[in-house]
Amino acid sequence: KFDAILIFYANYYSPVKQMKQISENNKKAQYYFIANEYKIAPAYTFLKDKNLTLITNWEKQDAIMLNLNLLFAKSPNKVIDKPYDCVYYGTFRDDRSEYVTEYLQSDLYLSATSKNFKKYKHIGCKARLIKKLCWVKNKETLNLFKYQLYIEDKHTHKVFNNLANRYYEAGFCNNVVFFDVNCRNTINKSELSYYKEQVENYIVKDYKDLQHKIKECNKNFEKHLAIQKSWRTNELNARTNMLKELKNIIYNGTK
Repeated sequence: KFDAILIFYANYYSPVKQMKQISENNKKAQYYFIANEYKIAPAYTFLKDKNLTLITNWEKQDAIMLNLNLLFAKSPNKVIDKPYDCVYYGTFRDDRSEYVTEYLQSDLYLSATSKNFKKYKHIGCKARLIKKLCWVKNKETLNLFKYQLYIEDKHTHKVFNNLANRYYEAGFCNNVVFFDVNCRNTINKSELSYYKEQVENYIVKDYKDLQHKIKECNKNFEKHLAIQKSWRTNELNARTNMLKELKNIIYNGTK
């Protein structure tokens, strides 16, 4: 018997039979569905009659919003020589394909799974394709890049979602982040709102603009890295506070 049961994420490979059995044995428990992706919903049928609290990474009515992606924040690696300029990585998303086609041209690197390469090529992506990034501690592939391109789904332009995992991964891999101009709403509602004037220097509107700013930043990469590091001085404290808040939500909900 449990006071609280937490469910993270949802997919077709979840052990649903075992989860259903646990729920049947714990009908009076407080259930929490925790999700950092707006397309993920607590669709399991066995949750329909349960006391369910939804904790999300984005703005949603009747949900508690926390910056769950702070889990990816950690102390930065040692800065190493970086032989490559700019990379974009991640799952293929139809809702941002327009931006992918615009930005991912010959001078940028794209990291993805091999099964997604065809999808990127199909929409006109001409970036240099590389295999999925390695995330072994202190040996992350991302360390080899100076810059990272940050684009988001069109849905997120209007519905605030906390900064994506990749922003915090850029922090510990010492990347300078360039933001697509359509991400302004996210920037203005995130912790970056305190540095709006500085962030403006790293906002890009198209491939040509991105290449221009990379060229300018290459004149003094260390300077630009230092500027963006200054935005992150409270990041680890924010992570600790978020976890405390999450624990309090769960503890108070089961009193």
